[in-house]
Amino acid sequence: MYDGDNPYGPKGALAPEQIHEIQVYRANHEPGYFEEFYKKNGNRKDLDLVDESGTTPPQLTRESEQHPWVAAKDAPEPLRPRYLGDWIKRGPDGLPPESLETLHSAAQERHFAIHHDTVMERWKQDASHAHEQNPTWETETEMHESKAAYRESHVRMRDASEAFGEAVAEHHVIPEHYPNAVPEQLDGPLNGNDQFDQVWRREDGGYVVVEAKSSVNTELGARNLPDGRRVSQETREYFLGIIREMEERGRKNPSERELARNPRKALRQGKVDYIVVKGEKNAGRYTGYHMRQFDISPEGKAS
Repeated sequence: MYDGDNPYGPKGALAPEQIHEIQVYRANHEPGYFEEFYKKNGNRKDLDLVDESGTTPPQLTRESEQHPWVAAKDAPEPLRPRYLGDWIKRGPDGLPPESLETLHSAAQERHFAIHHDTVMERWKQDASHAHEQNPTWETETEMHESKAAYRESHVRMRDASEAFGEAVAEHHVIPEHYPNAVPEQLDGPLNGNDQFDQVWRREDGGYVVVEAKSSVNTELGARNLPDGRRVSQETREYFLGIIREMEERGRKNPSERELARNPRKALRQGKVDYIVVKGEKNAGRYTGYHMRQFDISPEGKAS
């Protein structure tokens, strides 16, 4: 660390990894730094909030409240969930024509969005390289334009992928395995954070909670608990963490409070199926899904 007002020194003096090390150190030892940039659980307050380095501090996590914060990328992988049974795999055969058409359309939109994102990423890389080699106002303009276009295409790809995964659950998995289940209205943040992808009420009063992935290659996510511990998606701890977030939002939103209360009660009764749905690999035509249920009973708690 450099002395003075800027511990990172002149621009370019430190590698990104060194900057991150200093940011983590400051989060642990410098009064006020953690409070300025982080929520209580180590999540960043705002990705656009930067310190003297000009960069956003890294996501943090910790083993317990008695341990120091570390960068999430440097922490051990969170413990994986436990499963109930093997993967269930299905092709598109037997789907009603209208459902199949909807899924073909969603698969095609995702396929085109991925291709467009790849093209925009290549343009961004080429434009940045050209500006580094021979900087002019024209190359700088193209570099900024390509970066903006890539950000836009990446958002579109993310949204199309999420929409495809959720369409697979809604139009194939739920009708096949939970006929007559009714979707619950989710009132969480528009960015999809801190909520489940889908919640369905079963005929018997229980619930199906869905985490939807666009591809069999899509990995499980993770989240920080209130104490900073990081847990994998599809674990009991993760499930209850989302419920707590819904209950917190429910202080201002009665529908969220009610939606959080009912699955929590059903969980105590053993009447919650927590499943992951993944779309099968495809090139713009729907080819089926993989589905698996996770064990979120007290006995299945990750440890």
